[in-house]
Amino acid sequence: MKYKFKEKIIFALLIIGGIAVIFLPDYKKHPKVLKQDYLFYQLNQEGRYISTDELAKKIITKDPTLMLIDVRAKKDYDHFTLPGALNIPLDSVLNKQYVDYLDQDVYQTVLFSNGSSIADQAWMILKSNGYNGSYVLKGGLNKWFKTIIDPEKPSPEADIVERERYEFRKGASLFFTGVSNNGVGGASDSKPKPKAAPAPMVKRKKKEVSGGCG
Repeated sequence: MKYKFKEKIIFALLIIGGIAVIFLPDYKKHPKVLKQDYLFYQLNQEGRYISTDELAKKIITKDPTLMLIDVRAKKDYDHFTLPGALNIPLDSVLNKQYVDYLDQDVYQTVLFSNGSSIADQAWMILKSNGYNGSYVLKGGLNKWFKTIIDPEKPSPEADIVERERYEFRKGASLFFTGVSNNGVGGASDSKPKPKAAPAPMVKRKKKEVSGGCG
């Protein structure tokens, strides 16, 4: 039953994403549209997702292969985003000006939105046009806040894996907000501050790498 429900969600994403693709500005310039049965198969796979814990580690360690793409509206991006993220709204992912960011094989591109659905649509649009190498933040910013910014303390019966995960999340929360779970820190309150997200200094073309990227 759960699988059938998931199939319905995926089918809805295919329809919504397909309609979105048609109305994107550069749709006719991208003829490499994949078959829907292949997309359906891809959407059924978990391999496109990256967890909040994994992403937090990559940001903290300054992973040079990471590129964050916020696919929400600009007003949401301006209010809060992840450190170093570039804003490419869902309806602009096929715009010519963003090709060098999205159609490349240098970076691990992570798409994110408030939840997973909008980022999933962006992933599907990119995938259907032959853009590879993109991933989706599972659970989006909602899960980011729940697991990284304000992690829940495990029960006394929790196993060592869960306790170690919590300790990592506490440290990550302090890294991103400057405030520990008990409210101690350099910030004036326990809410995470919006992060300025400078645009990358140099665009990267697929298999044509030069210069650096912020």
